[in-house]
Amino acid sequence: MFIILLLLFLVYIVMLFVQMLNRGEVASYQVRSGSLAIQNKFRGMVLRQEETVSCKDTGYIVYFAREGEHLGVGDLVYAIDETGSLNEMSSSAGGESSLSDEELSELRSDIIRFSASFSPDSFYKTYDFLYSLDGSLLRLANSNMMKSLTEIGGSYATELVRLSHTDKAGYIVYHTDGYESLSANGVRPEQFEDENYEKKQLSNHALLGAGDTAYKLLTSENWKLVIPMDPERAARMKDEGYVRVRFLKNQEELWGAVNLVPYDKDVSFCVLEFNNSVVNFCTDRFLEIELAGSNEVGLKIPVSSIVHKQFFLVPKSYVVEEMEDHRCIFLRKTFLEDGSASSERLEIEVYAADDENYYVDDTQLRIGDYLLKIGDMAEYPVSAKGELVGVYNINKGYADFRQISILYQNEEYAIIKPNTAYGLSEYDYIALDASELTDDSFVFE
Repeated sequence: MFIILLLLFLVYIVMLFVQMLNRGEVASYQVRSGSLAIQNKFRGMVLRQEETVSCKDTGYIVYFAREGEHLGVGDLVYAIDETGSLNEMSSSAGGESSLSDEELSELRSDIIRFSASFSPDSFYKTYDFLYSLDGSLLRLANSNMMKSLTEIGGSYATELVRLSHTDKAGYIVYHTDGYESLSANGVRPEQFEDENYEKKQLSNHALLGAGDTAYKLLTSENWKLVIPMDPERAARMKDEGYVRVRFLKNQEELWGAVNLVPYDKDVSFCVLEFNNSVVNFCTDRFLEIELAGSNEVGLKIPVSSIVHKQFFLVPKSYVVEEMEDHRCIFLRKTFLEDGSASSERLEIEVYAADDENYYVDDTQLRIGDYLLKIGDMAEYPVSAKGELVGVYNINKGYADFRQISILYQNEEYAIIKPNTAYGLSEYDYIALDASELTDDSFVFE
């Protein structure tokens, strides 16, 4: 008998040796702390509480409020000149309109801000700035003209036109684009393409009919920035709660609350919510931003070493005893030769845990086994499985699965959370290519 056992043992050793020779050398990778170059620049869509206001009369519109100006209830916004007499009276008033020092300072600031943020890649924005600057000059001139006409003609001058005042308070804007009532849930990826976006400028002295849009009001300081991004990156941002955002237009930095609107498997919309500075971006529908990088330190591993594996889920209440090295004792129901029920103790490795379950090794359990609970001897049928993301640790010369929690990832490397209960430590060795191994495979270098 001893000789037979010895021969079987030698055959087993030879088979293992042949298996190792056939497998070839398994490349290893030493885990070290590191970081990734993460893409932090994005283009977002601005959503605000916007109300378009319709013209009440037909005629040539003359604006008196400057774009971006905050108006109170009852403030003068525009006049409708039905006959063109306003321009005639302006000519008869004579003289040249001059701008005050404050008005000149505002225009100078606008020009400096545009010059600082100008990029040849977005030359089309030059035309938007031109329209805005032209409108500002005309509205300032109109305001001075109205003062002059009132001084010359008294109340008679204002009877030649129909004046319109605001019914609500808000920041005034002189363009529309059809996105005024758009919600975060209604945003689509194709709306971020420039060829699908069209902005209609509301021009001074344009001929409008009753019911046409005269202007737009932003009625709240609360606003949102919707950014399409990879679902995993969006989910990680949602977990952070708040992020610091730098707006490339003016280098202003704001903290935004993060919400998530899933779209499909490739895109999720990260919604950043703000409660101030809406006036600084009141004429913009799209903004280029940069997200502040995370300061979290992680372990750097190659993507090729990552593997997905299924494990049995066992409720924690069925553990008889917790051992060292992430091993637990369970009771499995068995039957004796006479058919009576019995039990056996199993020491099984645990690979992860959540609030209710352990993820346990499936080499000793089979679907249809029953585990017993100490006390009331309740039975748990083994069947449910859960997936873990991990790598093969090869410190001991064989493939040992270890769970990982990925923080960031690009095409080549991933940054994982360090010092997790069932994970890796710095300087561990893992298999460089997880596809070359299975559980408990022997490795050599």
